[in-house]
Amino acid sequence: MDREAIGTENIHAALDALLNLPPLRKSPQLSAFLAYVVRESLAGRGSLLKSYTIATDALGRSTSFDPATDAIVRVEARRLRQVLQQIYADPACPLEVRIDLPLGRYEPSFRQILPAAGSPAPAGPATSPAVGGAHESEQRYRALVEASAAVEWRSSPDGQLIQTFGLSARTGLCDTELQGFGWLSTLHPADRAGVEALWRACCQSGTPLDATYRLRHRNGQYRWMLGRAVPLESTEGAIREWVGTMADIDEQVRAAEALRTSEERLRLAVAAAEMMTWDVDPATREVTCSEFGENLMGQTSGPLDEFLAMVLPEDLPAVLASLEPALRGEGTYDAQYRIADSEGHVRWISARGSLVTAPDGRARLIGVACDVSSRYVNARRAGEQRMSA
Repeated sequence: MDREAIGTENIHAALDALLNLPPLRKSPQLSAFLAYVVRESLAGRGSLLKSYTIATDALGRSTSFDPATDAIVRVEARRLRQVLQQIYADPACPLEVRIDLPLGRYEPSFRQILPAAGSPAPAGPATSPAVGGAHESEQRYRALVEASAAVEWRSSPDGQLIQTFGLSARTGLCDTELQGFGWLSTLHPADRAGVEALWRACCQSGTPLDATYRLRHRNGQYRWMLGRAVPLESTEGAIREWVGTMADIDEQVRAAEALRTSEERLRLAVAAAEMMTWDVDPATREVTCSEFGENLMGQTSGPLDEFLAMVLPEDLPAVLASLEPALRGEGTYDAQYRIADSEGHVRWISARGSLVTAPDGRARLIGVACDVSSRYVNARRAGEQRMSA
């Protein structure tokens, strides 16, 4: 029976009833997941439901969420299917509409529950498709884990490892060596105590785990991993077990570290050359400078007009002739001009910049400036010497 025949109001009523049952009422994550996918489906956007939208709109993940390294949506979907199956398997289930999360997709299905009066629901052969479906679900889930280069694992409520899929192959240790808290021996010594303390705290509080650490692989090298885990609850709300993943994020971490190193080298080089970095927001015409701007210009931020007011009047037209087109993206900014600093001294400044588009889509004029007064003084002295000769 399709949703039109059931009726939107009946589906909303069934959703509200589900969310008030103990298994979902005690699990905010699952409640948010189910409510979101049902309401999006009823709004006609069911085919647009993806891991990213569910994670960011329903589960509180940031806009930088990456489904390749964060398995929260897959794990929660699997957990939700289990909870819904338990609810509908209860003979005392009071619901008249069944809401399911079909295997392989996030758009829910709706079905009217119409048990025959005075007779129990059919059993036996009717349950066989669910058995086959569960097997297919397990195959799909493991295929996804392999495709994402992630490790899947399960632990007891107190945090002791029960089962892993892929960790033995990565570390070279057998399953018995990894079980319990043996897996901690594969972590980098500098990370081990912190991760263990965090994990034990999560097990005591029921808070999902989110941690990064270095894992020793079978070749002896350590690689950065992102570990996440969520608790699976019984119908009474107690934690039955934990399920989680480890995703290899070594390349991302090393790339970020290389970027930080590169930026630090650039900062040191700019400081050594006594250069000021600056940027101008074309929309607001606000200027932001590096710390050296205090020495060079007497300030590090403020309206563009305040900085232009420092330029000697006879040099200002040439500065504006280069600056204004650059703010519109019509070429680079390149100007040499004199300013009067806070003590009344005249300095020659050389500045260059160009318009760039930031990741947020906003354009900014970014550049550098330096004091070249000594260059002009030396050139003038050389000219005077030639004339006197």
